[in-house]
Order: sequence, then C-alpha cells, then structure tokens
Amino acid sequence: MEVALIAAPDGFEELLGDLPEKTALLTRLRPTTSLALCFIRSLADLASTLDLLALRLPKQASVWIIHPKRSGKHHVDFNQNHVRDESLALGLVDYKVCSINEDWSALKFAWRKR
Repeated sequence: MEVALIAAPDGFEELLGDLPEKTALLTRLRPTTSLALCFIRSLADLASTLDLLALRLPKQASVWIIHPKRSGKHHVDFNQNHVRDESLALGLVDYKVCSINEDWSALKFAWRKR
C-alpha cells in the first residue's frame, strides 16, 4: 500500500508509529497511491491541495484532509465547513471525521461514485 504524506508538520511520521508491513510512505501522489494524508493550514493551502487532488489522486484512492483545530494553537482563516464544501464541489464525498490530537482534525474523502 502506498500512502502519500503531503505537507505534514515536523514529527508527524513519529506520531503515526509503526506502519503495517508493505506500506510505503511517500511525499507525493502517484498513480498507485492508495491513501493520501494532506495537511492544510489556510484557505490558500486548501485551494492548492484540491487542485493537486483533482490532477493526481487516483480514482480508487481516499484522502484525509487534515486541518488545524480552531481551538488549537494555530490561527486559521477557515473552518471544517470550508474543507467539506470545497471538497464536495470538486466531486469528493466525505465519510469519516477524526480528531488526531489537540491541534489537528481531519475529514476523509473519496471520489464520488457515479
């Protein structure tokens, strides 16, 4: 399984811990990527990340879009509704939500099946 880790903060790989056998952690999307973990910190990051996903995220892959919590130490110009609305407009559909730690939350998306 190939997992793309995009724009992760320093130390995030350690937070993941040991990965399952035969899991490759990459820093870019490839046609064989199964899962992407994309960090965003601003509306501009969201826009550029969605542009990247539109071009490179394989149709069979899923993506966690990870964003700062408003209650965390980050000051952001967006909220989770922006992430959901912009992603849905692109053709993604959200189906999971997760709190990673005190600073980060995430929404999981896949391409809408037609």
